[in-house]
Amino acid sequence: MQKQIGLWTIWCLLLSSLVRAQEVPPEVLAYPEAILYNGKIVTMDDRAYNRSPGTIAQAVAIRGDRILTVGKKDADVLKLAGPSTLRIDLKGRTVVPGTVNAHTHIHNHAFNYWVSRNPQAIEEVMRSFRIDGRDFRELRRKLDVLLKEHVQNSRRGQWASISLPTGGSAGTGIGVRFLQERQITIKELDQLAPDNPVLLSAHPAGMINSAAKRALAELYGSEPDEEVVDDSGFGDDTEFNRTIIVDSFFRDKVDQLAEILKDGMEKQAALGTTAFASHIMGLRFLDAIMKLYRGDQMPIRFGYTHYFGFQNNPDPASFYLRLGDLAGLGNDYFWQSAVGLSSVDSGPPMMCTTMEAPAEVKKREWCRNAPGTAFSKAIYTAIANRERVAIGHSYGDKAVDYFMDQLEQAMREEPGFTLDYIRSRRFTTDHMGFYPRKDQIPRLKNLGIILSARADYVNRSFPWLEVYGMQYANRVVPVKSVLDGGVKVVFESEVRVESGSGPTLFSYFVPFLTRKNREGQVVAPDEAIDRVILMKMATTWGSEYLMKEKLFGSLEKGKLADLLVLNKDYFTVPLQEIADIYPLMTVVGGKTIVLRDEFAKEIGQKPVGPQLKFRSEGSGQE
Repeated sequence: MQKQIGLWTIWCLLLSSLVRAQEVPPEVLAYPEAILYNGKIVTMDDRAYNRSPGTIAQAVAIRGDRILTVGKKDADVLKLAGPSTLRIDLKGRTVVPGTVNAHTHIHNHAFNYWVSRNPQAIEEVMRSFRIDGRDFRELRRKLDVLLKEHVQNSRRGQWASISLPTGGSAGTGIGVRFLQERQITIKELDQLAPDNPVLLSAHPAGMINSAAKRALAELYGSEPDEEVVDDSGFGDDTEFNRTIIVDSFFRDKVDQLAEILKDGMEKQAALGTTAFASHIMGLRFLDAIMKLYRGDQMPIRFGYTHYFGFQNNPDPASFYLRLGDLAGLGNDYFWQSAVGLSSVDSGPPMMCTTMEAPAEVKKREWCRNAPGTAFSKAIYTAIANRERVAIGHSYGDKAVDYFMDQLEQAMREEPGFTLDYIRSRRFTTDHMGFYPRKDQIPRLKNLGIILSARADYVNRSFPWLEVYGMQYANRVVPVKSVLDGGVKVVFESEVRVESGSGPTLFSYFVPFLTRKNREGQVVAPDEAIDRVILMKMATTWGSEYLMKEKLFGSLEKGKLADLLVLNKDYFTVPLQEIADIYPLMTVVGGKTIVLRDEFAKEIGQKPVGPQLKFRSEGSGQE
């Protein structure tokens, strides 16, 4: 009898334990690695076009690479802590999701900085020069002298990259006109340098000689197609500046290139960027990033756009005819977000626009995707073969018209291409330099196109208003009108800190709020937006641009733990202090990528990652 009582007691205890186990919340079956508490956790979980940032909480718990929970009260989250959980007292600081930069060339900037610091290393491939002049005649004289000296003092086949005056980011310099007006011909370049490839560059204009065409054919298997460079050797300089050295010098140095790119991405993490989009122009970039990808060494997330069908390809339409839908292929750190077109035009006046201008200016415009071009055919082929297409650069409104024409053509001609399907692909176009027109907005909305906006184009575009007319000021990055019209707009910038110092990322927010250019001139003030909308553009809406809104962009239970601890409260500080905001801590997928020394000391930890030196620039504009 006593034995039976003992067995019955053991059975009751086991049953009671099972019942209690079922009552234990799943959150504590494994402790969180970290809890950030006593803060202002701005989740950005309200995706609507309004001034609500969503839920405001006090604490967030992280387990693995995910957010375990977000709590409106510290106690609700701190009770989940285990003996080894790192508890970080935020002391009231603001936490936001990591920012998404929808168009930036982080890999190019890191690479270019390395090249600038190691000119001797790349001289076996290319020598770089810079000349200036007061007029065309002086420029031509200096160019002739330089090329003759280069040919005499270099080996056969060594590139000469020669920069001419651009007049800053606006592209109003004499060097741009020198190339656009063909003040030197390809025949004359060939006579000066018959066996040495030559690249003349005055962004956005570029020009190469016949030896350069042959060198590119040897490197890529074919000469540049007619949409990249015409018979006179003229084209967009970015097509060459971003490829020649990386695909020549780094051909057998992929490991070294990977470390250069990793360093650049870590510095961007120190700015607050946790995910970005960009095309990859230069084949070895892909090899280097894949090395980081396979080794789980990607510091931040990269949704790249596939450009290789267009890069020195004599028949890009054929390439995309055989590719198929690859959008989303990859993992959470590196994936193909779209087919990237690089550019359908260039910077003014080499843009594709309906704006009126003097005949001398209109003849310098460039519509790369005009109907009937090989480029246009390739774009349609990619759309028709179910590729998601992202226009990496569009400055003028007419090029966007042509793109929308192709989407509507696909709905007419391709089986299954309903309006719902087209909207589901979230086709994109970037920059908003001089578009959209007011009458384009309903069409953009109908097609579900997402636009990416760069605020510092209030600088680049403004000088051209004197040429085209001030009546076009409301086409310069018209964010508010576009949002009011129901079209989603996301944030982009080109902040550069490869040297270890520079402006903050948040300084690039300021022109969206003030509409002021460097000179303090206000450009279309009615297009200013408020800071909550801007934060949505840089977080939750940015994740939609990258087709990853289920994974990041807001701080919600189950999403990837990508977050920033800010030094100031972005939502309440005076406008003039926004440019001085930076992250004290950047977390990507639960990993601390950057922890600044001053915050590390406060919480009893060691600093992590790049310790950037930020300078206040008020607006952060280039």
